[in-house]
Amino acid sequence: MLTPTQLENDTTMELEELRTGIEAELARRKLAERKPADDRQVVQVVEERPPSAGTLRLELARCGKQRCKKCERGEGHGPYWSLYFRHNGKLTSRYVGKTIADNLHMPGVT
Repeated sequence: MLTPTQLENDTTMELEELRTGIEAELARRKLAERKPADDRQVVQVVEERPPSAGTLRLELARCGKQRCKKCERGEGHGPYWSLYFRHNGKLTSRYVGKTIADNLHMPGVT
């Protein structure tokens, strides 16, 4: 826990790094609570952004339904953001959504 004196004496850059770390940890915890979509298949990675909480990827995905015309044509659905991170040594992904909240500040994410 930081004291008021430490907050006053830290540089702006140190406070920004602290805020970034806290926001990244809060985002990681929120995403860890979500149920993973194990049945989806990534068609294409559209964009990738490496924040400290893991790697954000904008992906097109297949739904897995046999009669889906988009998947049949190879287009897939999306793009959707997913966060990839290591949990207990295993690579894990969590669905984030179609957009990333503007107030979610993470390093490398603009």
